[in-house]
Amino acid sequence: MKKNLLLVGLLLALSLGVSAQSKEYNGFAFGFKVGPGFDWTGSTTGAAVNEGTKVGMNFGLAAEFYFAENYAIVSGVNINLNRGHYSFTDGVLDSLAHLKTYNVDRMYKGTVYEIPLMLKMVTNQFGDFPMRYFAQVGAGFGYASKVKVADAFDGVERPDVYGVTNKEFSNLRLALKAGIGAQYSIDETMRLFLAVNFSHDFVNNINSISPNYYKFYQGNKQIGEREVKLNLLQNRVGIEVGILF
Repeated sequence: MKKNLLLVGLLLALSLGVSAQSKEYNGFAFGFKVGPGFDWTGSTTGAAVNEGTKVGMNFGLAAEFYFAENYAIVSGVNINLNRGHYSFTDGVLDSLAHLKTYNVDRMYKGTVYEIPLMLKMVTNQFGDFPMRYFAQVGAGFGYASKVKVADAFDGVERPDVYGVTNKEFSNLRLALKAGIGAQYSIDETMRLFLAVNFSHDFVNNINSISPNYYKFYQGNKQIGEREVKLNLLQNRVGIEVGILF
């Protein structure tokens, strides 16, 4: 817990350090956000199958740095409680060197600490109603301290308790992010916003790095195979509600 709190503090310090350089434009805004996230996985090798969408949460600190009236750099700190459900085929060699395969049905959860860096493009206000709409695109740079999994094998009921695994999962995450939303000005210094964001990993926190996926041979004869890596890429649609000052 202390390590996680320290990590959040470092990310926040970095975010605020960037914001301090942007105040000269008189376009700095800072606030808070929270909302649900809908997660699912994909496999670039086809070795894993997505088993549905899981609901997580995300919350954090939002910072905007306007360098022009309708353009801003968006950053801050995101804390994403990721969830997922996928399955894959695994196998073991018995005493006679025969490959026995079985299905692994896996649920996982992890916490990703992320710094987003996005370009925000905002429309002008329409009429007297203080509402403006926006689109944003960029990237998210994240770190997952650990991932917890609960496995079921060939339909056997999975345990109630999630076990911690760091062996098969990378800690780093790099995601492409894009979104749309609207913001309502309460007064000159305060506004509410609602955003829907899509996030897609291209360096991800659930990419199997285990060396145990390989082809099985007996002498020179191949007797079975598994994919080299599961290569799981996480996708998320997140809804954010927040306030900026």
